[in-house]
Amino acid sequence: MSLVMLSGGTTGQNADVEDNCLKVRFKTDFEQAVEDGLAFSWANLTYDPDAHDTILGVANTSTTLDLYIEKIIMGSDTSTQAVVHTSSGVTMAGTAVTGVNLNRNSSYVAPATAFCDETGNGQQAASYTGRLLAANLLAHQSVTVEVGGAIVIPYGHNIGIDLTTAATASNMTIVGYYKARAA
Repeated sequence: MSLVMLSGGTTGQNADVEDNCLKVRFKTDFEQAVEDGLAFSWANLTYDPDAHDTILGVANTSTTLDLYIEKIIMGSDTSTQAVVHTSSGVTMAGTAVTGVNLNRNSSYVAPATAFCDETGNGQQAASYTGRLLAANLLAHQSVTVEVGGAIVIPYGHNIGIDLTTAATASNMTIVGYYKARAA
C-alpha cells in the first residue's frame, strides 16, 4: 500500500491516493489555522506545584477571535488528578509564558495572556465551578486530551490546569488556534 499526499488548489482540500483510489478531505480548522499562522502552543515545563496550583493559565485577549483548544498535554511525577477549568473577570498573574506560533513562517503573535504558576483565578477556592474536565495522571506518564476545538475560550475568559495533589515536577501544554467569532 502506498500513500501519496497531494495538496493545493483553491478549495483547501487535501487528496490522498491509496491503492489507486483518490480520497479527498477538507482541511480541519486546526490545519487551516496552522497554515494561516493562527495556531499556538503554550507550555509550562518542569514546574513544582503545590496542590491546587494553577500550573498553566491562558487568557484570550482578542476582541474579534475566539481561542479554540485543540489538545491539552499533561504530566506529573506524582499520580494525581488534573483539573482543567475556566473563569473570567480575573487579573491573571504569575510567570509570563509566550505562545509559540506553530507556523514558523508566521510572525503573528498570539492575542493571549499566559502565565505559569498562575495566581489570579480562584477556581480551587470555589471548588472548580468552572471545571471543564478532569484527567487521572499516573506518575511519570503524560496524558494527551484531544478535544478538537470543542473548548472555546471567548474574549476575557481563560483556561487553566491544576493538579489536586502536590507534585515536584509537572509539565503542561495547551495547544489551540484562533478563529473568527461565530455570528
